[in-house]
Amino acid sequence: MRVLIYASAARMGGARSHVVGLVPELAAIAPEDDVMLMAQADLIAELPPLPPTWTLSVERTKKPKSQVQRLIWEQRVLPRIAENWRADVLLSFGSFIPLRGSCPSVLEAGNALPFTRAYWRVLAHEPLRLRVEERARWALLRASLRASERVLTPTRAMRQDVVTRLPDIGHKIDVALWGVAPAFHTQRWQPPDGEMILGVSKHGINKEFDVLVAALPHLLRRFPRAQLVLTGTAEESRWSRHTFELAAKLGVANRVCFAGDVPNANMPALVQQARVLVFPTWCESFGLPLAEAMAMGAPAVAADIPACREVGGDAARYYHAGDAQSLAEAVGGLLASSELSQAMANRASDRGRHFSWRENALGVRQSLVRAAA
Repeated sequence: MRVLIYASAARMGGARSHVVGLVPELAAIAPEDDVMLMAQADLIAELPPLPPTWTLSVERTKKPKSQVQRLIWEQRVLPRIAENWRADVLLSFGSFIPLRGSCPSVLEAGNALPFTRAYWRVLAHEPLRLRVEERARWALLRASLRASERVLTPTRAMRQDVVTRLPDIGHKIDVALWGVAPAFHTQRWQPPDGEMILGVSKHGINKEFDVLVAALPHLLRRFPRAQLVLTGTAEESRWSRHTFELAAKLGVANRVCFAGDVPNANMPALVQQARVLVFPTWCESFGLPLAEAMAMGAPAVAADIPACREVGGDAARYYHAGDAQSLAEAVGGLLASSELSQAMANRASDRGRHFSWRENALGVRQSLVRAAA
């Protein structure tokens, strides 16, 4: 089978981690496949040596940079690349596929936001230009999903989000649970000294670092030594700036620290320093930081939303999205009781075994075979 993998849009976050974790496993389970991988140079540099049947195509600086230019390139140039290379199937890790391609396509639907009505309510308060752009992207996403031979989602919860908005494509959606990097399976969490609370994720429109900061005064009344560490920087986005300003307004800025852009390879060491990991969010397709905590056997708190429930099961504690008091109670319970914390850690360790890139690769390749048949 000749597979063209288009991963140029997988620059950060879960999409990037998925490609980095998936590619070596795909190569291992199907070394006879001819594969062309199109991706950013820094992503390709992270990969181990691949079989000689793999062709690595680095995105050049001459390629389009703006969103509009990229969309045009994907619709006009990418189909010609697939045709000239005689691809049997295209696997796309962007939000879109060529609507008129020379081969069948498998599209990963990894962004839950446009499928939730809450997102569009939040977006209503954004500038007109952004609203118009997002409406146009939503139209193209719907067309791409309908044009795909198969659609991949990382959880059953994400599949349900897609089916709720696009019930006509439910028959061609496959679920392939994501994995985590091997380092999270090999480095085990042990209860550290101190009362560090670690908030992990990018600072985006769907993240609730502001709710986590709002919970901190409640926690400090019970745990005066508590320290909140957040991944990212205060200048990462307008949402991180809002979080930083809220900490100052609430008088807890001296208890909030930004850890910077932490490479994934360094995340296990940071998790080991935390008494509790918090994944603050109101919308997710999977929840990679939560899965990574599970794999390490670390006590974790996440929003009570379907994707986080599917990942964490009974091995995590949950808070009501948007509710600082609820979040403080969930975190405080773990800080107050070493017995509860250890019990949750044991459950997390068991649950973490579910998150394997090899199993994900088997599911992805099955979708590719079905699409190419």
